[in-house]
Amino acid sequence: MNRPLLALAVASILGAACGGSSAEDPQTSGDVASRYEIDATSVPDDLRSLIPLAARWGIGDDLERADYVEQASAADREALRAAVQPHQARITAWLDSFGTDPMSDEAAAFMYMQLAIEEMPR
Repeated sequence: MNRPLLALAVASILGAACGGSSAEDPQTSGDVASRYEIDATSVPDDLRSLIPLAARWGIGDDLERADYVEQASAADREALRAAVQPHQARITAWLDSFGTDPMSDEAAAFMYMQLAIEEMPR
């Protein structure tokens, strides 16, 4: 995964403003997954099945993530919710394990995936 994602995580956490939007249409782009390479060995074994979703939905730029969520179909949004919901507590525990240390890029992708779910309209 690219180091800029970590920088975006820090900027987002600190409340920094993010730049413009360039979200791709999830129905026609072949997903955004090509933007992020997640090292499976850096993800806990029990969360590795969610890597494709984190790669697709874990967009660090707030505006880009919002655009992507908005463009996604209701069925895609619901499928993400259904897949991640049973793992929410485990994901949060993993993210919390970083404490004040820098979060890995992989963890940041999972965090942004969780944010995408929180930001989704019902």
